[in-house]
Amino acid sequence: MDRLGVMEVFVLAVETGSFSAVGRRLGLGQPTVSRLIAQLEERLGSRLLLRSTRGLAPTEAGEAYYRRAREILDLAERAAHEARAAGSELRFGHYG
Repeated sequence: MDRLGVMEVFVLAVETGSFSAVGRRLGLGQPTVSRLIAQLEERLGSRLLLRSTRGLAPTEAGEAYYRRAREILDLAERAAHEARAAGSELRFGHYG
């Protein structure tokens, strides 16, 4: 999975508080979600989530990463929307 995909997995984990919920939303198994988060933590060299029987909670590092990742995902979605809009202008012959 690419970096944006893993960011999305992490952001959803923080927002839902559950690896299982992330898996259901993205069509992934819970073990896959858990493995992706573990790989992200290993790559960053920092624990991002505290796991307990009550769910997940971001660590201080996780909260900082969450804020920036949420921002990046929002920007990526905005960029995709703008590209689609520009593409539709070209398809319909609207030239600026």
